[in-house]
Amino acid sequence: MTHSLAIQAYWQIFCTETGTNPQTPYGAFAFGDTEAMADELAQLVLEGKKTGTSSGYQLYFLSGETEVLPQVGQIDIILDGRESPIGVIQNVTVDVLPFKEVSEEQAHKEGEGDLTLDYWRRVHINFWKSYYQENDITFNDETPVVYEEFKLIYPS
Repeated sequence: MTHSLAIQAYWQIFCTETGTNPQTPYGAFAFGDTEAMADELAQLVLEGKKTGTSSGYQLYFLSGETEVLPQVGQIDIILDGRESPIGVIQNVTVDVLPFKEVSEEQAHKEGEGDLTLDYWRRVHINFWKSYYQENDITFNDETPVVYEEFKLIYPS
């Protein structure tokens, strides 16, 4: 994956300031699917309120290529809604579980809304529904979810 010059420069600063090997693999992404959502969720990460995220397991395999699922120890640069780097996270845990088994604690760690499991379920059903429908995939309580818990490692 080729990153923008701004992302590459941010990575170099991160590596210099933290002593990280610049050859360490890393990703870069924004949370959500709109500029406003990316900004809001990035801010929650910086504030320490968002330490978890979830994604639809089956959605990783839609491109026809085998996508690599998130891994423990994986490092990613978080982007805001304008694709500017704002921080670096590292995965602490990665679990694949049915939608219905996402816990109250996991929902709380996502840092969104009123932090309840009911809120999390409602928002994620609405968010994922169109992606699943567009790809003729059934979404229900058994649908696998990738849940990642991460820590903000820069700025720290």
